[in-house]
Amino acid sequence: MERIRTNIRPLLSNLCRQRFKSVPDVKVLSSIVNGPRRQLLSTSSKNDGNEDWRYHNGYWIPLARFGPIRRLKIYTKPPSPQDRARVAKVDSWVYSITVLCALGGTLFFALGDSPNDKLQIFSAPRFTPFMIIEKEEVSTTSFIITVRPEKVAGLVSDPYEQEWKRGTWSVEFKQPQLQIARSYTPLPPANPSSGSRFKTGDLRFLIRKEEGGEVSNYLASLPVGGRVELRGPHAGIELPGHITDVLFLAGGTGIAPAMQVAHTLLQTSPSASARVHIVWANRRREDCLASGSIVRELQYLQMKYPDKLRVDYFVDEEGTAVDQKKLSALTKNNSPGKSGSVTTRIDSKLLFVSGPEGFVNFLAGPKKWENGKETQGELCGLLKRLGLRDWKVWKL
Repeated sequence: MERIRTNIRPLLSNLCRQRFKSVPDVKVLSSIVNGPRRQLLSTSSKNDGNEDWRYHNGYWIPLARFGPIRRLKIYTKPPSPQDRARVAKVDSWVYSITVLCALGGTLFFALGDSPNDKLQIFSAPRFTPFMIIEKEEVSTTSFIITVRPEKVAGLVSDPYEQEWKRGTWSVEFKQPQLQIARSYTPLPPANPSSGSRFKTGDLRFLIRKEEGGEVSNYLASLPVGGRVELRGPHAGIELPGHITDVLFLAGGTGIAPAMQVAHTLLQTSPSASARVHIVWANRRREDCLASGSIVRELQYLQMKYPDKLRVDYFVDEEGTAVDQKKLSALTKNNSPGKSGSVTTRIDSKLLFVSGPEGFVNFLAGPKKWENGKETQGELCGLLKRLGLRDWKVWKL
């Protein structure tokens, strides 16, 4: 305090001599000193015998009419009862709002859905860790891998329910050594005859080991209990609700999206009018043996929906490959059998082609890249020769 008096006294003294000597009642502004702790609207004055003092903005300051200022006295005024009442009122409002917010949050979590009911497995664009819980050899070149989220347990509802309702979808597998990713289509949930080894949140994939395939060979080398990273989901074709006929030409692992479509139309979002015909083409019989899990699941769906699902198997080495004549018969057999005028929506009859690139190109022509995106491209191949007018073709 003594240092403050020493530093301020010359400043105030000089200011008073230079500017206020001829003005007897001008006071030294309190802003010269540090700002007051509480602003007061009223001013008052006093006299201590030697100097006149004026109370201004929380300070007693001597008037500058009697030459040099010899001392500076500072007083602070305690808060009034009105101030105390106002502060208490504000505090009570803050306390009430805090209590209401806490009660609202408690009721939200107590009465709302369980966190596991609406849990999101994926968090794009980040990859999500999964653990391999099962690997099943389908043939010498293909296998089914089943993965489970690492940090999720006790799921109540299917976290992929919305994807199954819409139609086709896929996820990406990461190859960490090469830092690349490839998309794979999940198989529908296993039927009840598969037992209870699968849990909610598990995903299954049919993988073919391709020569030079970075991701497929990486997945083939991983053991049960190994760790993989997935990203997605990526929506494919959203199925309209007014479908009457679906013809799915699947080559090899292209059976996965075909099973997705059948699962959506027959089980997840059943359509009373939809009929599904799957044609599964493979190079060798071992890829579609009756003892395989894929064939067993297709047979299960056929027995459950005998009037809505039909599955035909074509094997190249047995001379039953898909050709133009067979395609013509397939598209005619799925046409309405009623005579007379028939009104058909342009997207009520869908024809899907899915499988290896050569298989898709042979039947429907290649896809096309435009503006950095892969598009359907022009319809070519065998399907173009048939001159289909009432079928909407999709290349997957």
